[in-house]
Amino acid sequence: MKKTLSALFLLIFTLYFSQNQLQVINAKNQKAVYNAAVYCDDDLLGKTDANGKLTFKTKCKKVEIFANNFEDKEVSVQKEMKVSLAPSKEKTGNIDKVILTDKSDAKALKILDEFNKNYKKNSPQALDSYQFKSYSKISIDVDKDSLSTYKEFLAKREDSLARIEKRTFKQKDKEKKDSLLGEDFVNATKESQFFLWEKASEHKFSKKYGEKTNILDNRMSGFPNPIYEALALNISYLNRIPRQLSPENRNIYRYYLSDTIEIDNRKTYVIKFKEITNKLKQNPRKYNGKIHIDAENYALKKLETSSKKRNEGSGTIIWKPINNKWFLVSENLKVKMGDSRFETAKKDSVKKDEKQKFKTKKFGNFLYVKNQYFDFETNITQQKSDFSGYSLEVKNADGSLLSQYRTDSLTTRESATYNKIDTLVKKANIEKKVSLFTNLMKGNFRYKMLDFDLTKLIKFDQYEGLRLGTGVKLNEKFSKTFSPDAYFGYGFRDHTWKYGAGLDFKISQKRTSIFRIQYFDDVFAAGRFSNNLWDNFTKMQDLDLDLHNANFYKNQQISTSFLYDVTNSLTFKLALNKEKQKALFDYQYKNFANNFENFSTTLSLKYSPNDKNIMTPGGKYTYEKKFPQFFVNFEKGLESFGGKLDYQRLDALAIHQFRSKIGVTNLKFFGGISSGTAPIWKNFELAGQTDISTEKLRGRINTPSNLGFVTMPSGTFYADKFVAFQVSQLLPFKFRTLGKNLSSLQIEYQSAVGNFKNPENHQFNFQVLNHNYQEVGLVWNRFLGTGLGLGFSYRLGYYQTSEFKDNFGLQLRFVSF
Repeated sequence: MKKTLSALFLLIFTLYFSQNQLQVINAKNQKAVYNAAVYCDDDLLGKTDANGKLTFKTKCKKVEIFANNFEDKEVSVQKEMKVSLAPSKEKTGNIDKVILTDKSDAKALKILDEFNKNYKKNSPQALDSYQFKSYSKISIDVDKDSLSTYKEFLAKREDSLARIEKRTFKQKDKEKKDSLLGEDFVNATKESQFFLWEKASEHKFSKKYGEKTNILDNRMSGFPNPIYEALALNISYLNRIPRQLSPENRNIYRYYLSDTIEIDNRKTYVIKFKEITNKLKQNPRKYNGKIHIDAENYALKKLETSSKKRNEGSGTIIWKPINNKWFLVSENLKVKMGDSRFETAKKDSVKKDEKQKFKTKKFGNFLYVKNQYFDFETNITQQKSDFSGYSLEVKNADGSLLSQYRTDSLTTRESATYNKIDTLVKKANIEKKVSLFTNLMKGNFRYKMLDFDLTKLIKFDQYEGLRLGTGVKLNEKFSKTFSPDAYFGYGFRDHTWKYGAGLDFKISQKRTSIFRIQYFDDVFAAGRFSNNLWDNFTKMQDLDLDLHNANFYKNQQISTSFLYDVTNSLTFKLALNKEKQKALFDYQYKNFANNFENFSTTLSLKYSPNDKNIMTPGGKYTYEKKFPQFFVNFEKGLESFGGKLDYQRLDALAIHQFRSKIGVTNLKFFGGISSGTAPIWKNFELAGQTDISTEKLRGRINTPSNLGFVTMPSGTFYADKFVAFQVSQLLPFKFRTLGKNLSSLQIEYQSAVGNFKNPENHQFNFQVLNHNYQEVGLVWNRFLGTGLGLGFSYRLGYYQTSEFKDNFGLQLRFVSF
């Protein structure tokens, strides 16, 4: 019994004395401060009692103390602490009351509204022209504050590994190689950073000619050849509003006007902000940064940010006025990038038959971004020739000119990075993995000289059923001039192979200028809208467009074409086509047999005035897709060279997107007209996406498409002329449900109307779209915090029926927008 009581007493004694004792007093009158809140990050450890005391347990090294009408204070954790809080100014005390109600300060919101209202007026792009240079240094390294500790640890670890017995398990060759490379990398980082990238650029702007960026020089550790897609990355707030000030994020941040100060002899508002993650757990006074707004013209002067978790990131971004417009002058960012973990032996030596025990030591890795902007010139005369070619152009990329643009010298550790990391990257063949990733960004999978087209892998429709296939193209590693390609696919319902082959001949390496010849034998849905000059990722959204459609035709085609970029914004393609076609469904056109010989010419145009492009060894890459965008296709069937059809087909598509107070608006206007002697597939099917042949719910479920109608029966409505309109409104707020992802809501409306001259000439079961077809929808992006979007659409107007089940459709969006 005595032993039990002794053990119990020891436990109570240990628990009591392992806790921390805190007393909070008023620094002015030495009285106890009641109800002061003590936080470790976002965890409330407790509040002081009437004597100003609190007993708590924590693993945190520092805690924050908040009390109404007192200044905040951060203190180091000790067994016993006595903390004095200074009474705050009247203004700050009032802010405390606002904060505790979990609402933004109305004055702060009004200032932010003025910032957004005046943003375009304060932007450098309100000037007629300007130019400046920039120097960017991006690195990955151990936290600079713990660098000396890291070096000491690696030195001791190396000695320890030399003394302890090697582990006895047998490694495979690949595991052994990876292990050796890992050790080489660790040894290299004693004297060098993990990664270093420097880039010097020249930025030009003209209201008349647009934007142009010239890469003056570039050097990336490990990669002697430039990664063009990486050069286009914009790790900067240049010409964009920081997300902390964006109106659509108002409900996930809280803003408080904390002070009015003088910066460069200009009155400046200081707004503190914090990100709300969990209101029940939220530290009511822990801020994520400060916003400095110029009081005269409401321009952003400075943004200071810090991570939600302690020591996981920070940033300072500064703007200054030049010619009464606010230019970005410097950015310093620090972001946590995981940890370096090391397994070390708990003992230097072990007894015979005793198993060695290991412990883990970790060091935080950080991404450091430093951007400096200088040599500003405004309202200067710009030459049209300075803006020719693509919007991003590489002048030099071997690192030889970087010393001319560095704003400070490289440290010894930074200088060593290029040599050491170059050797390791080459040994690990990382350049091949990076090439794989950059080609995935274009919709291709790269393996050595081969690029595999991801749009050819899988498809499903009612005629072919499940279709599997592959498409492959020989890339620039094979030849910079010639590029052959081929594809095949097999449908498991029609039991038929489809295939095609082509050859590209590149006339220029500076811009898209390609002569092509191709042949294919394939099947296509009747009446599809043209997708010429669409990029691969846009086309991939239509892979399941014919999920419920069976109206297909066979097409054997040989064609030649010429693709050319007239400017950065304008592309055209001219093609000559010889086709042999036949319907694969119950169809008869006039007195033609089911065998159509056709010779045609097609002119396709794409105009995207605000797109930003760069020429890479693999071709043009659009690194920033902007709006508006326009697509036009004109096809003419000729009764020559064996052709039997005489027709004209014109279609056009305009896409625009813009941001306003009500959120992000997406608009699509499209339509087409066909005339002359032409089968149904040279006219237009209005891309319905539901299946009316089944009563089951699966017939109402589909996936996103570019121009499809969610509630429209598939393969039902056709027209020889039509116009259509789509609008979607992404509402200006985001919210959390489950997990960390932010959800959003989107409202959609679609409408189309058309007609058909002499529909009796086309003998099959279809309807003419001669009344306005309308549907309205609601989409929940990132449904319940997942990566899945869920949409519900409902049919309105003339084509609406009395049965609810006939009028609705569901859409699953696996990539939310």
